[in-house]
Amino acid sequence: MNNMNTPLYASLMPNNKTGVVHEQSLNHGKLTIALRPLQLPGDWRFISKWMSCEMARSTSQPFRLPEKHLQETYATMLMCDFAQPLIVLINNTPGLLLEICDGEKQLAEYETGFYMLERGDHMINIITSPTLINSRKTLMNAVSCSLQYFFSYPQANRIAWVLHEREKHFINLANHLGFAVSNRYNWPGVHVYLYSREKHERFSDSWQQQIKKLV
Repeated sequence: MNNMNTPLYASLMPNNKTGVVHEQSLNHGKLTIALRPLQLPGDWRFISKWMSCEMARSTSQPFRLPEKHLQETYATMLMCDFAQPLIVLINNTPGLLLEICDGEKQLAEYETGFYMLERGDHMINIITSPTLINSRKTLMNAVSCSLQYFFSYPQANRIAWVLHEREKHFINLANHLGFAVSNRYNWPGVHVYLYSREKHERFSDSWQQQIKKLV
């Protein structure tokens, strides 16, 4: 189920009360994945805990910033028209924070650094709850449902996911979902994983079968 009245990049107030924009029921109704925009300050109580756990695994500089600065950054993302932080709910419980950004308007560091953006590229970043990071099957379902939501919008031609080589859990996830690592970019310790609309349309129907085979 998709709420197509909501644009992919809706300019929202930080304390918005926007409801679910996408929802899927899986495993004969036993698992429900839903997406809604981030809500501040309400969601910060668990996001800050997720970030504390993520710091031990990540070299990403945003996690080193003061908490007040991080909250302000997410508030700005909500209010702009080219980025959207989303909470992914697992059976109505927050499971991960998924950020998506229009590549054409992304930060200059990506345009001049290790990744040259193309028209229709949209970049994602994921922060998971400690519980979900240890549940591979549920995490794959959550991300695959999110990809289905993104590709329901015509402006999304390709999803790019920049990962550090230390993020083994996310690299394994990207590989299982069919992301292809790009060999065009050379940056120490960093890899760009790409997933195109064409691949999504060809293989999305087989995702659930592949996920079901996971132990």
